[in-house]
Amino acid sequence: MGESRRNVPNALSALRVACVPVLLALAWRGEVSSFLAVFAFGLVTDVLDGVVARRLGQTSEFGARLDQWADFALWASLPLAAWWLWPAILSREKGYVILALVCMLTPTAVAYLKYREVPGYHTWSVKLGSVLMGVSAPLLLLFDVAWPFRVAALFQVVCAIDELGITAALSECRNDVPSVLHALRLRRSPGPGGAGPAA
Repeated sequence: MGESRRNVPNALSALRVACVPVLLALAWRGEVSSFLAVFAFGLVTDVLDGVVARRLGQTSEFGARLDQWADFALWASLPLAAWWLWPAILSREKGYVILALVCMLTPTAVAYLKYREVPGYHTWSVKLGSVLMGVSAPLLLLFDVAWPFRVAALFQVVCAIDELGITAALSECRNDVPSVLHALRLRRSPGPGGAGPAA
């Protein structure tokens, strides 16, 4: 039975994807206030889509992957947009920016190489990492308070290790795996993504 892709949480994720070209255009034009408003809207859709999906019973494989791609697109656009708007700060913090980007990109690339699709793990660590980035990025860019962003960037290492561990543990692509510990439990259990009990 096919799953409906037209629902509120998927619309929220799609709106987040649609924010990306708008953000880049606003950053290119130097419109800081409008850029911040659209970016904040994108973050709100990130919070709401999962909540709405669970409340309305509209969770789906497609929705999980769309949410993952929308998150990826939003956060991947931020360094370029920030470079146009705040080049001095980005230049000074480039080591932390590169670290965060590598930690965000590597698990996705490894999972795609293994599964030929991008899973929506939605790990607890990544959720916390998104909150840390969502709070620390404005503090850095608007008020030049660097240490929260540096902590958030370093925490991305934890997120990457968690996601890479999940990919290593599971033989099949799965969504909504809260941590590598959950993945190890799934691996020991029979069924999709698990190896089943040892013979």
